[in-house]
Amino acid sequence: MHLRRTIPLALILFGAACALPSPPPPPAEFLVSSSDATYWVQSSRRGFHIRRSPLILARTGGKYYELYVEELDRSYANALFTGERIFRRDIDTGDSVVIFEDTAVIRRASAFHREHPEVPSLDSQDADQEDADYSVSGETDIFNVLGPYVALEHRLAIDQGTVSSEDTSRAVIDMRSGSSAGISQIAADPLAREASGVAKDHERRWHNVAYDVVANTDLSTGSQSVVLDDRRGRQWRLGVLKSPYIQIFWLDNPRIDTRSRRALIRAFNEATSYGQPIQLVIHGQRWQRRSFAPPIS
Repeated sequence: MHLRRTIPLALILFGAACALPSPPPPPAEFLVSSSDATYWVQSSRRGFHIRRSPLILARTGGKYYELYVEELDRSYANALFTGERIFRRDIDTGDSVVIFEDTAVIRRASAFHREHPEVPSLDSQDADQEDADYSVSGETDIFNVLGPYVALEHRLAIDQGTVSSEDTSRAVIDMRSGSSAGISQIAADPLAREASGVAKDHERRWHNVAYDVVANTDLSTGSQSVVLDDRRGRQWRLGVLKSPYIQIFWLDNPRIDTRSRRALIRAFNEATSYGQPIQLVIHGQRWQRRSFAPPIS
């Protein structure tokens, strides 16, 4: 299993040596999730505690799901057929379901086998055949997640001797059913509207009971400046996300149950093994950068 990172993303902490303004921020706990990472944010009188994990997260039906990309290989001797499919994994039970299949690659592999039944298939242990006469490769990137909807791009490259072609397609998949979704369906779905927050000009705002999370978009770069707003004219800047798409998942109000919290902690810990885990912690006027951080309790 691997997780493809499609958009570079960084969380940059601001302030004079990360000094917190006075008064301290309101108590808060939530997740900021984008197309290639999720940040677990906690605030208290001591400051902010922020942890990053290369986890693509979605939530629907009261459950959290990890979205990941897995390689597909249907190659034969002298004919390569490789692609990528997208899974959703229930982080509570660990059960995985395919929500996007690389049918373009599978269809061509099946046709090749029907036409050449005598050609043996290859497994993942066989050496790559860079000089294969026939090559079909598919790549799938997750661009955005909005409620139960997953926006993706699929690229198909075909090379057969002197003839080659490339094709790119985009789609939105309803991860509940694995079927394609249209704009009208997404616009009418309250889950999508809730996930997208309230938009005004270049600002997007997610309302909690005692505070808001606000994202301000820089149109020149597509990045978003994320702040915590106590609705009294006081804001605490959390950082800049170099991604045009984010979601907010509340962990404090409504309060997440113990079972779901444990599942999220486990998913964060497992996902950090995919790449380089980093935890950023702010306490008053001090900040620390740590690798292989302990789980949030």
